[in-house]
Amino acid sequence: MALLGKPGGSFGFAAQSAPVEGNDTSLDFGFVVAKSPGNFCLSIGDGALQPGREITLIWVPAAGGREKPEIRRGKIIAKLASPCDDINAQADDFYYRLEAGKLDSGRIYIAVAAQPSDLHIGNGAIRARLVNQELSFRSCAGAEGLHFSAWSGIGAKELPVWRRYYYLGYDVEPNCVERDFKEIKR
Repeated sequence: MALLGKPGGSFGFAAQSAPVEGNDTSLDFGFVVAKSPGNFCLSIGDGALQPGREITLIWVPAAGGREKPEIRRGKIIAKLASPCDDINAQADDFYYRLEAGKLDSGRIYIAVAAQPSDLHIGNGAIRARLVNQELSFRSCAGAEGLHFSAWSGIGAKELPVWRRYYYLGYDVEPNCVERDFKEIKR
């Protein structure tokens, strides 16, 4: 995937999130991005997270990427009064400052507020058990942003649990397939 430019543009489309019918995990998933080196911000639907709460951070390379996925941890420092990123803000998001150590400030991490069990990297993918579901995580590039998703099941029986788009503000080489970004039917 060829990325052109740097994250944090100041124009574009708002982020989009879509929970699957009957299984609304939208409050459990969000994004962590660096506002500046060492200054990490969490955008998530759960407004009841408290300082000191640990958050699982997952980075998966965009489809076809050769880099290895990462699992990290972060800790909520404080709740913020305003969005971390006006362009990717959603009406139902809440924002938190996060202590996250030495994360790559150029990456967007999927944040998981619920504590997954059996979290591991296997065969180049991150898998976790969350609320009685086996999940895998993906990302792919659209024309000017990244599509992130969590899936339950395996192979042809996979179902999307969560999806969200992150607008980058610059062109990227698209590599998504239809199921990565089509609207979830309810």
